[in-house]
Amino acid sequence: MNNFNLTVRKYILLWVFIAMVAGYLAGRYNPERVVKLEFLLTPLAFLMIFIMVFPPNLSSLLKIKFYIYPLLVSFILFIASPLMAYTVSYIIPQKYNFLRTGIIISSTVPPNAMLSAWTSFLEGDIILTLIIQSFSSFIALGIMPFGLPLLFEDTSYFSFRILITNIGFLIVIPIVLGGLIKLIFRNIFTIDVLKKIKPTLSSVSGIIEIFIILISVALRAEIIKNNPVIIIWGVLTAYCYYAVCFILAIFVSRLFNFPYETAIPLIYQNGSKNLSVAMVVAITSFKSQAVLGVAASILAQFPASAFFYSISIRYLRKKSIDNP
Repeated sequence: MNNFNLTVRKYILLWVFIAMVAGYLAGRYNPERVVKLEFLLTPLAFLMIFIMVFPPNLSSLLKIKFYIYPLLVSFILFIASPLMAYTVSYIIPQKYNFLRTGIIISSTVPPNAMLSAWTSFLEGDIILTLIIQSFSSFIALGIMPFGLPLLFEDTSYFSFRILITNIGFLIVIPIVLGGLIKLIFRNIFTIDVLKKIKPTLSSVSGIIEIFIILISVALRAEIIKNNPVIIIWGVLTAYCYYAVCFILAIFVSRLFNFPYETAIPLIYQNGSKNLSVAMVVAITSFKSQAVLGVAASILAQFPASAFFYSISIRYLRKKSIDNP
């Protein structure tokens, strides 16, 4: 199992690249079958969350008061996200201004299940992650309907019902289900057993992530094919935005001297946006081709996160060890 976990983590960027290429080819040459796979996205996200909330001791949720400073930083980073996207997207030529709109929309949505996946994959604080996901989802209720009009002339739209449904299905139910299973089989799933299987569960969650990105790219292969130059501009800008997000989050985490486990969900929260929600907002609220900016963000988000993992995780771990 150690070799399996090492292989998955060491070559994560390669697996992401293969998944994106395979997804594009599948969507390009076999779109009828790819469309049928769309129903797998939600169950896979649910499974990914369940796998990640299973190992922790969820009674630590009662210790939310100890997360005050991380949550404050999370709030600052969440508010700063659209401002960073707004600034970085000025590199886009004026004739492709709709890409700018889509990227800014992508920056305003809350994190999705990928944040929990990355946190688990990198052995960060999963409890803090779940709190951040719920916390930022409610913040988005204010930012999206009232914040977007400050940046655009269009009126933004957001469904409170969809938000509550997603929180219930992708956060509350997995937590409750994981807690019940551990309670029923408490003689089997002891603390030592859970610690032993946690690295393997983290690797499995990473594999599920890769399948999700494969399906997501496949579903948007037609958009990529029909708009190659536009998508390139969008992806380039999105990469710049994610780079700024990661650098700022690392700086703030070091400024507050957060331990490695606490820093991971903060660093990844703006690099794990719920771009499915952004896609809906772009389609329903903006008459331009803003959806292409969201599509570019989808293509950039996971590889950017994987690339960051590949080049920075050793540095962050070393800092954590040097400053316990």
